[in-house]
Amino acid sequence: MKKVQLFVITMLIGGALFSQVDSTNSEGDFDFSEFELATKPAKAFCNNKVLGQSPTTLVGVFYDFMPEHSITAGTPTANESVDISANAAINRSQCLELSTNLPIVSRNNILVNLNLIYQRQFYTIEGSNGHPLLETLNNNGLTRMGALFTIFKPLNEKTFLLGQFGFELNGDYAINTIQTDNALRLPASLLYGWKPNDRLMYAFGISRTYLGGALNYVPIIYYYHTFENEKWGIEAILPARAALRYRFDSKSLLKAGFTVIGATYALNDWSENAESYAPALNELWAAEAVELRRSEIRTGFTYQRQLSGFFWLSAEAGYRINYSFDLDQDGDFLRFFGSDEPYFIENDLQNQLYFNFGITYTSP
Repeated sequence: MKKVQLFVITMLIGGALFSQVDSTNSEGDFDFSEFELATKPAKAFCNNKVLGQSPTTLVGVFYDFMPEHSITAGTPTANESVDISANAAINRSQCLELSTNLPIVSRNNILVNLNLIYQRQFYTIEGSNGHPLLETLNNNGLTRMGALFTIFKPLNEKTFLLGQFGFELNGDYAINTIQTDNALRLPASLLYGWKPNDRLMYAFGISRTYLGGALNYVPIIYYYHTFENEKWGIEAILPARAALRYRFDSKSLLKAGFTVIGATYALNDWSENAESYAPALNELWAAEAVELRRSEIRTGFTYQRQLSGFFWLSAEAGYRINYSFDLDQDGDFLRFFGSDEPYFIENDLQNQLYFNFGITYTSP
Protein backbone atom coordinates (compact mmCIF):
# COMPACT_ATOMS: atom_id res chain seq x y z
CA MET A 1 0.00 0.00 0.00
CA LYS A 2 2.90 2.34 0.77
CA LYS A 3 4.22 1.94 -2.78
CA VAL A 4 0.79 2.60 -4.28
CA GLN A 5 0.41 5.78 -2.24
CA LEU A 6 3.88 6.95 -3.32
CA PHE A 7 3.00 6.34 -6.98
CA VAL A 8 -0.33 8.21 -6.71
CA ILE A 9 1.24 11.16 -4.84
CA THR A 10 3.91 11.54 -7.54
CA MET A 11 1.30 11.50 -10.30
CA LEU A 12 -0.70 14.19 -8.44
CA ILE A 13 2.40 16.36 -8.06
CA GLY A 14 2.97 16.13 -11.82
CA GLY A 15 -0.67 17.09 -12.44
CA ALA A 16 -0.46 20.02 -10.03
CA LEU A 17 2.62 21.31 -11.83
CA PHE A 18 0.81 21.45 -15.16
CA SER A 19 -2.37 22.94 -13.69
CA GLN A 20 -0.42 26.07 -12.69
CA VAL A 21 0.79 26.83 -16.22
CA ASP A 22 -0.60 29.95 -17.92
CA SER A 23 -1.95 29.03 -21.36
CA THR A 24 -0.13 32.12 -22.77
CA ASN A 25 10.32 14.16 -21.54
CA SER A 26 18.03 2.37 -21.27
CA GLU A 27 14.80 3.28 -20.00
CA GLY A 28 9.87 6.11 -20.08
CA ASP A 29 8.36 3.05 -21.02
CA PHE A 30 7.59 4.10 -24.60
CA ASP A 31 8.25 7.33 -26.45
CA PHE A 32 5.78 7.45 -29.32
CA SER A 33 6.72 11.05 -30.08
CA GLU A 34 10.13 10.25 -31.52
CA PHE A 35 9.17 9.87 -35.17
CA GLU A 36 10.11 11.80 -38.22
CA LEU A 37 8.55 11.82 -41.67
CA ALA A 38 11.06 11.80 -44.50
CA THR A 39 8.67 13.63 -46.84
CA LYS A 40 5.99 16.24 -46.34
CA PRO A 41 2.62 14.52 -45.85
CA ALA A 42 -0.18 14.95 -48.37
CA LYS A 43 -3.01 17.26 -47.40
CA ALA A 44 -5.33 14.29 -46.83
CA PHE A 45 -3.33 13.04 -43.84
CA CYS A 46 -2.17 14.55 -40.56
CA ASN A 47 1.49 14.31 -39.63
CA ASN A 48 2.95 12.92 -36.42
CA LYS A 49 4.31 16.01 -34.65
CA VAL A 50 3.23 19.27 -33.06
CA LEU A 51 4.99 22.59 -33.53
CA GLY A 52 7.86 23.24 -31.13
CA GLN A 53 8.15 19.78 -29.60
CA SER A 54 11.47 18.35 -28.45
CA PRO A 55 13.91 17.34 -31.22
CA THR A 56 13.59 13.78 -32.50
CA THR A 57 16.58 11.57 -31.65
CA LEU A 58 17.83 9.27 -34.41
CA VAL A 59 20.94 8.01 -32.57
CA GLY A 60 21.80 8.69 -28.94
CA VAL A 61 24.46 7.86 -26.35
CA PHE A 62 23.61 8.45 -22.67
CA TYR A 63 25.39 8.10 -19.34
CA ASP A 64 23.42 7.84 -16.09
CA PHE A 65 24.95 8.20 -12.61
CA MET A 66 23.74 7.99 -9.01
CA PRO A 67 26.04 8.66 -6.02
CA GLU A 68 26.24 6.50 -2.91
CA HIS A 69 22.98 5.17 -1.50
CA SER A 70 21.97 2.23 0.67
CA ILE A 71 20.13 -1.01 -0.01
CA THR A 72 18.65 -3.58 2.34
CA ALA A 73 18.45 -6.97 0.63
CA GLY A 74 15.63 -8.94 2.18
CA THR A 75 14.85 -12.48 3.21
CA PRO A 76 12.29 -15.02 1.88
CA THR A 77 8.86 -13.80 2.99
CA ALA A 78 7.45 -17.33 3.25
CA ASN A 79 9.91 -18.37 6.00
CA GLU A 80 9.85 -16.11 9.05
CA SER A 81 12.30 -18.31 10.93
CA VAL A 82 15.15 -17.48 8.55
CA ASP A 83 16.78 -14.07 8.21
CA ILE A 84 19.37 -13.56 5.49
CA SER A 85 18.78 -9.81 5.11
CA ALA A 86 21.86 -7.64 4.55
CA ASN A 87 22.45 -3.90 4.66
CA ALA A 88 24.94 -2.65 2.09
CA ALA A 89 26.12 0.54 0.42
CA ILE A 90 25.93 1.03 -3.33
CA ASN A 91 28.97 3.26 -3.76
CA ARG A 92 27.76 4.24 -7.20
CA SER A 93 25.27 3.13 -9.80
CA GLN A 94 26.10 3.77 -13.45
CA CYS A 95 24.30 3.04 -16.69
CA LEU A 96 25.41 3.31 -20.30
CA GLU A 97 22.65 3.50 -22.90
CA LEU A 98 22.86 3.32 -26.68
CA SER A 99 19.70 3.82 -28.72
CA THR A 100 18.61 4.31 -32.30
CA ASN A 101 15.27 5.47 -33.65
CA LEU A 102 15.33 5.08 -37.41
CA PRO A 103 12.51 5.38 -39.99
CA ILE A 104 12.28 2.20 -42.06
CA VAL A 105 9.01 3.07 -43.83
CA SER A 106 8.26 6.74 -44.40
CA ARG A 107 5.26 7.64 -46.56
CA ASN A 108 2.53 10.21 -46.22
CA ASN A 109 0.00 7.51 -45.24
CA ILE A 110 2.16 5.43 -42.86
CA LEU A 111 5.35 5.71 -40.85
CA VAL A 112 7.26 2.82 -39.26
CA ASN A 113 10.25 3.42 -36.98
CA LEU A 114 12.71 0.92 -35.55
CA ASN A 115 14.01 1.68 -32.06
CA LEU A 116 17.03 -0.38 -30.94
CA ILE A 117 17.93 -0.23 -27.22
CA TYR A 118 21.00 -1.32 -25.27
CA GLN A 119 21.32 -0.47 -21.56
CA ARG A 120 24.10 -1.74 -19.31
CA GLN A 121 23.72 -1.07 -15.59
CA PHE A 122 26.74 -1.35 -13.26
CA TYR A 123 26.74 -1.45 -9.44
CA THR A 124 29.66 -1.08 -7.03
CA ILE A 125 28.51 -2.55 -3.70
CA GLU A 126 30.26 -2.76 -0.33
CA GLY A 127 29.07 -4.94 2.56
CA SER A 128 27.07 -7.45 0.52
CA ASN A 129 27.80 -10.19 3.09
CA GLY A 130 27.36 -12.73 0.29
CA HIS A 131 23.64 -12.07 -0.18
CA PRO A 132 22.79 -13.63 -3.60
CA LEU A 133 20.99 -10.54 -4.92
CA LEU A 134 23.84 -8.21 -4.01
CA GLU A 135 26.41 -10.63 -5.41
CA THR A 136 24.52 -10.78 -8.69
CA LEU A 137 24.26 -6.99 -8.96
CA ASN A 138 27.91 -6.43 -7.99
CA ASN A 139 29.39 -9.13 -10.22
CA ASN A 140 27.05 -9.12 -13.23
CA GLY A 141 25.06 -5.90 -13.27
CA LEU A 142 21.90 -5.72 -15.36
CA THR A 143 21.39 -5.60 -19.13
CA ARG A 144 18.37 -4.51 -21.12
CA MET A 145 18.46 -5.06 -24.88
CA GLY A 146 15.67 -5.00 -27.42
CA ALA A 147 13.96 -3.76 -30.55
CA LEU A 148 10.67 -1.89 -30.80
CA PHE A 149 8.64 -1.06 -33.90
CA THR A 150 6.49 2.08 -33.73
CA ILE A 151 3.76 2.62 -36.32
CA PHE A 152 1.99 5.91 -37.02
CA LYS A 153 -1.00 5.45 -39.32
CA PRO A 154 -2.91 8.64 -40.20
CA LEU A 155 -6.50 7.93 -41.18
CA ASN A 156 -7.28 11.41 -42.48
CA GLU A 157 -6.43 15.04 -41.68
CA LYS A 158 -7.66 14.80 -38.08
CA THR A 159 -7.36 11.20 -36.79
CA PHE A 160 -4.66 8.57 -36.51
CA LEU A 161 -3.68 5.19 -35.08
CA LEU A 162 -0.51 4.77 -33.07
CA GLY A 163 0.98 1.39 -32.16
CA GLN A 164 4.14 -0.09 -30.76
CA PHE A 165 5.33 -3.67 -30.35
CA GLY A 166 8.64 -5.44 -29.96
CA PHE A 167 10.79 -7.54 -27.69
CA GLU A 168 13.41 -7.15 -24.98
CA LEU A 169 15.99 -9.46 -23.41
CA ASN A 170 16.48 -8.36 -19.78
CA GLY A 171 18.73 -10.12 -17.30
CA ASP A 172 21.93 -10.33 -15.27
CA TYR A 173 24.17 -10.93 -18.27
CA ALA A 174 26.84 -9.08 -20.24
CA ILE A 175 26.78 -8.55 -23.99
CA ASN A 176 29.32 -11.36 -24.51
CA THR A 177 27.37 -13.82 -22.33
CA ILE A 178 23.78 -13.32 -23.48
CA GLN A 179 21.34 -15.49 -21.54
CA THR A 180 17.95 -15.87 -23.21
CA ASP A 181 16.42 -18.24 -20.65
CA ASN A 182 13.39 -16.52 -19.08
CA ALA A 183 14.65 -13.13 -20.34
CA LEU A 184 12.24 -12.45 -23.23
CA ARG A 185 9.74 -9.60 -22.74
CA LEU A 186 7.02 -8.53 -25.19
CA PRO A 187 5.78 -4.93 -24.67
CA ALA A 188 3.00 -3.61 -26.90
CA SER A 189 0.63 -0.63 -27.14
CA LEU A 190 -2.23 0.61 -29.32
CA LEU A 191 -3.88 4.07 -29.36
CA TYR A 192 -6.48 6.00 -31.33
CA GLY A 193 -5.94 9.74 -31.59
CA TRP A 194 -6.94 13.13 -32.90
CA LYS A 195 -4.99 16.10 -34.23
CA PRO A 196 -7.27 19.19 -34.28
CA ASN A 197 -4.43 21.52 -35.32
CA ASP A 198 -0.65 21.75 -35.66
CA ARG A 199 -0.21 22.53 -31.95
CA LEU A 200 -2.27 19.73 -30.42
CA MET A 201 -2.34 15.90 -30.59
CA TYR A 202 -4.04 13.57 -28.15
CA ALA A 203 -4.86 9.87 -28.08
CA PHE A 204 -6.19 7.11 -25.82
CA GLY A 205 -5.28 3.44 -25.74
CA ILE A 206 -3.94 0.50 -23.78
CA SER A 207 -0.45 -0.86 -23.14
CA ARG A 208 1.10 -4.19 -22.23
CA THR A 209 3.88 -2.77 -20.09
CA TYR A 210 6.40 -3.26 -17.29
CA LEU A 211 6.14 0.22 -15.74
CA GLY A 212 5.59 -1.23 -12.26
CA GLY A 213 8.44 -3.72 -12.69
CA ALA A 214 6.15 -6.64 -13.52
CA LEU A 215 3.86 -7.32 -16.46
CA ASN A 216 0.74 -5.16 -16.36
CA TYR A 217 -2.00 -3.80 -18.64
CA VAL A 218 -2.68 -0.08 -18.25
CA PRO A 219 -4.64 2.63 -20.11
CA ILE A 220 -2.59 5.28 -21.92
CA ILE A 221 -3.24 8.98 -22.46
CA TYR A 222 -1.09 10.65 -25.12
CA TYR A 223 -1.13 14.47 -24.97
CA TYR A 224 1.18 16.84 -26.85
CA HIS A 225 0.23 20.51 -26.79
CA THR A 226 2.15 23.66 -27.70
CA PHE A 227 0.51 26.86 -26.51
CA GLU A 228 -0.22 29.81 -28.79
CA ASN A 229 2.97 31.69 -27.91
CA GLU A 230 4.94 28.55 -28.98
CA LYS A 231 7.27 28.97 -25.99
CA TRP A 232 5.39 26.71 -23.58
CA GLY A 233 4.12 23.21 -24.13
CA ILE A 234 3.22 19.90 -22.55
CA GLU A 235 4.59 16.52 -23.64
CA ALA A 236 2.87 13.65 -21.85
CA ILE A 237 2.36 9.93 -22.29
CA LEU A 238 0.58 8.96 -19.07
CA PRO A 239 1.25 7.13 -16.85
CA ALA A 240 4.80 6.77 -18.21
CA ARG A 241 5.89 10.39 -18.29
CA ALA A 242 4.84 14.03 -18.44
CA ALA A 243 6.82 17.24 -18.84
CA LEU A 244 6.24 20.96 -19.06
CA ARG A 245 8.39 22.32 -21.89
CA TYR A 246 9.82 25.82 -22.35
CA ARG A 247 11.70 26.83 -25.51
CA PHE A 248 14.26 29.58 -25.05
CA ASP A 249 14.82 29.67 -28.82
CA SER A 250 15.18 27.26 -31.73
CA LYS A 251 18.44 25.90 -30.28
CA SER A 252 17.62 25.27 -26.61
CA LEU A 253 14.78 24.14 -24.37
CA LEU A 254 14.07 23.12 -20.77
CA LYS A 255 11.64 20.48 -19.50
CA ALA A 256 10.38 19.78 -15.97
CA GLY A 257 8.36 16.73 -15.05
CA PHE A 258 8.49 13.05 -14.17
CA THR A 259 9.27 9.72 -15.83
CA VAL A 260 8.37 6.22 -14.67
CA ILE A 261 10.95 3.58 -15.59
CA GLY A 262 10.15 -0.10 -15.20
CA ALA A 263 11.52 -3.49 -16.25
CA THR A 264 11.81 -7.04 -14.97
CA TYR A 265 15.14 -8.89 -15.18
CA ALA A 266 15.77 -12.64 -15.19
CA LEU A 267 18.46 -13.51 -12.60
CA ASN A 268 19.91 -16.64 -14.16
CA ASP A 269 22.87 -16.70 -11.75
CA TRP A 270 20.56 -16.69 -8.74
CA SER A 271 20.69 -20.43 -7.92
CA GLU A 272 24.49 -20.59 -8.07
CA ASN A 273 24.92 -17.53 -5.84
CA ALA A 274 22.19 -18.64 -3.42
CA GLU A 275 23.54 -22.19 -3.02
CA SER A 276 27.04 -20.84 -2.41
CA TYR A 277 25.66 -18.46 0.23
CA ALA A 278 23.25 -20.81 2.04
CA PRO A 279 23.53 -24.44 0.84
CA ALA A 280 21.23 -25.66 3.64
CA LEU A 281 18.44 -23.24 2.76
CA ASN A 282 16.77 -25.18 -0.01
CA GLU A 283 13.90 -22.73 -0.61
CA LEU A 284 16.46 -20.03 -1.40
CA TRP A 285 18.65 -21.69 -4.01
CA ALA A 286 15.95 -23.99 -5.42
CA ALA A 287 13.71 -21.06 -6.37
CA GLU A 288 13.01 -21.22 -10.10
CA ALA A 289 13.05 -18.36 -12.62
CA VAL A 290 13.85 -15.60 -10.11
CA GLU A 291 13.06 -12.08 -11.42
CA LEU A 292 14.10 -8.63 -10.22
CA ARG A 293 11.05 -6.32 -10.43
CA ARG A 294 12.65 -2.91 -10.87
CA SER A 295 10.60 0.27 -11.10
CA GLU A 296 11.34 3.89 -10.20
CA ILE A 297 9.86 7.37 -10.53
CA ARG A 298 12.19 10.16 -11.63
CA THR A 299 11.26 13.79 -11.09
CA GLY A 300 13.57 16.46 -12.42
CA PHE A 301 14.71 18.87 -15.12
CA THR A 302 16.11 18.24 -18.61
CA TYR A 303 18.04 20.83 -20.59
CA GLN A 304 18.64 20.29 -24.31
CA ARG A 305 20.84 22.44 -26.52
CA GLN A 306 22.03 22.26 -30.09
CA LEU A 307 25.79 21.77 -30.31
CA SER A 308 26.38 21.82 -34.04
CA GLY A 309 24.16 20.95 -36.96
CA PHE A 310 22.00 17.98 -35.97
CA PHE A 311 23.98 17.17 -32.81
CA TRP A 312 22.35 18.05 -29.48
CA LEU A 313 23.44 17.90 -25.85
CA SER A 314 21.05 16.57 -23.20
CA ALA A 315 21.60 17.13 -19.47
CA GLU A 316 19.15 15.88 -16.84
CA ALA A 317 19.15 16.02 -13.03
CA GLY A 318 16.57 15.15 -10.41
CA TYR A 319 15.45 12.80 -7.69
CA ARG A 320 14.92 9.05 -8.10
CA ILE A 321 12.08 7.54 -6.00
CA ASN A 322 12.15 3.78 -5.69
CA TYR A 323 8.81 2.07 -6.40
CA SER A 324 9.94 -1.55 -6.61
CA PHE A 325 13.25 -3.39 -6.32
CA ASP A 326 11.84 -6.75 -5.19
CA LEU A 327 12.23 -10.36 -6.26
CA ASP A 328 9.64 -12.79 -7.62
CA GLN A 329 10.01 -16.41 -8.61
CA ASP A 330 8.25 -18.37 -11.39
CA GLY A 331 9.28 -15.97 -14.14
CA ASP A 332 7.32 -13.33 -16.00
CA PHE A 333 3.69 -13.12 -14.86
CA LEU A 334 0.92 -10.56 -14.50
CA ARG A 335 1.09 -8.43 -11.36
CA PHE A 336 -1.35 -5.52 -11.20
CA PHE A 337 -0.49 -2.21 -9.53
CA GLY A 338 -1.43 -2.40 -5.86
CA SER A 339 -1.46 -6.20 -5.78
CA ASP A 340 -1.25 -7.65 -2.25
CA GLU A 341 0.45 -10.81 -3.48
CA PRO A 342 3.71 -11.07 -1.51
CA TYR A 343 7.04 -11.06 -3.28
CA PHE A 344 9.52 -13.89 -2.91
CA ILE A 345 11.97 -11.41 -1.34
CA GLU A 346 11.26 -7.76 -0.58
CA ASN A 347 14.11 -5.25 -0.64
CA ASP A 348 14.50 -1.62 0.35
CA LEU A 349 16.43 0.71 -1.98
CA GLN A 350 17.16 4.24 -0.78
CA ASN A 351 15.91 7.17 -2.86
CA GLN A 352 18.69 9.27 -4.36
CA LEU A 353 19.66 12.07 -6.73
CA TYR A 354 20.44 11.12 -10.32
CA PHE A 355 22.30 12.73 -13.22
CA ASN A 356 22.04 11.88 -16.90
CA PHE A 357 24.07 13.23 -19.82
CA GLY A 358 23.73 12.43 -23.51
CA ILE A 359 24.74 13.32 -27.05
CA THR A 360 22.11 12.81 -29.73
CA TYR A 361 21.97 13.02 -33.48
CA THR A 362 18.55 14.37 -34.40
CA SER A 363 16.41 14.50 -37.51
CA PRO A 364 16.39 17.63 -39.69
